[in-house]
Amino acid sequence: MKRRTLRLGLAAAAALLCGAALPAGAVNLYRDDIRLTDDHGAAVTLADWRGRPAVLTMEYSGCRFTCSALVSWLKAAQAAADARGRALDFIVISLDPQNDTPAAWTRYRRSRGLERSNWHFLTAAGRDTPVLARRLGIAYWREEEHIVHDFKLLRVDAAGEVIRSVDSYGADFGRFVE
Repeated sequence: MKRRTLRLGLAAAAALLCGAALPAGAVNLYRDDIRLTDDHGAAVTLADWRGRPAVLTMEYSGCRFTCSALVSWLKAAQAAADARGRALDFIVISLDPQNDTPAAWTRYRRSRGLERSNWHFLTAAGRDTPVLARRLGIAYWREEEHIVHDFKLLRVDAAGEVIRSVDSYGADFGRFVE
């Protein structure tokens, strides 16, 4: 049994790296019961999005490097979804729970023009942030006053299963949002 589980884990990881579709049930984020706070101060879990397809990533409101490009990717995915008439939620989870308060996320949202109602900015407790990062396959670490992190968007179907991933330039966002 362990050998099969290991193979599924490696297959899921390989598919994520390639941006391919994943085996059904390989990674399901809507089964997660970690408590988060949204940018309005409300308590939520990822399971609250069950029944709704989404794009997920992790970043932090104080980022001045990777996150600027990541926001461009998110906007490109939103534009591709809009062009295809595809309703998607965009969920951004904090890598910096000490500083990403609802007020900080609200400022971030406004400064980047991300005020549509399908955009959600979430913060977990400090102990839960690395757990979520591992589940999403996003590595991160502190480098002086910055948080260095992977450049990754995950496409989740309505059941919460990760079906696609983007982690390199030149992505086909039309395919990604399908």
